[in-house]
Amino acid sequence: MPQNRWVSNASWRPSAIPEGPVLPSLEAVYLTDPVLLAAVLPPPLEAPPEPRVHARVTTIDLALPNGHRHQEKVGFFAVDAVYQGTLGEYPLMIPIDLESAVAISRERFGEPKKLAEIEMERDGSHVRASVSRHGVAFIEMVGDVAEELPVPAPYAATQFWFKFLPAIEGPGFDAGPLLVRVDQVRTPITAERVEGKLVLRDVATAPVADLPVEEFVSLTWTTRKSSVSPKVVGPVDAEKFAPFAFARYDHV
Repeated sequence: MPQNRWVSNASWRPSAIPEGPVLPSLEAVYLTDPVLLAAVLPPPLEAPPEPRVHARVTTIDLALPNGHRHQEKVGFFAVDAVYQGTLGEYPLMIPIDLESAVAISRERFGEPKKLAEIEMERDGSHVRASVSRHGVAFIEMVGDVAEELPVPAPYAATQFWFKFLPAIEGPGFDAGPLLVRVDQVRTPITAERVEGKLVLRDVATAPVADLPVEEFVSLTWTTRKSSVSPKVVGPVDAEKFAPFAFARYDHV
């Protein structure tokens, strides 16, 4: 009987990852205007104690069976947010250079992924990472490793995503929106302080420049592994969330 490749046993990848591989990242942290940060948070998320923003690029390069390799680069642009007393990170955008990861990440998990051109490299002590769309490197980090840092103990971290299905017949939603809480345990392996800079440039479909740097906190090169456990918290107010759904797609 011929193989029917349109049908499978629905063995999706698991939602929870007990502990992933060790991955290198370059991450900048800065403080922005608290009024501007609060304005990007969909209810029921609330403003954090400090208006902290995270810009990160991670390289994934994994050896697979039969000599194959899985390679992708992932960006991360997020603000701190609070939900029911828990401080976490709310990603406004998760750029990625792997097209096949965009749809399943949005549809199943609610991750705000968009295709982008991503670069990350290290040459001796010199490090650089950039995320580009429409020919503009809207996130760019560059610098030189200055010193090794004490490696933190494993620590808990939380992210908040929103899962929804835009309506066919106009504004609103045919399903959702749902608040998704992602609990992680991050295990650092190495940590290095980088002397350098973060540059944010304006792109209409990635308006990171709308959260300007008011105080630069840190630039670090790290390697770490993480466990990931996402779960649906429950529905959120569709009318209040609707204006925040716009930025997930490219309308301009």
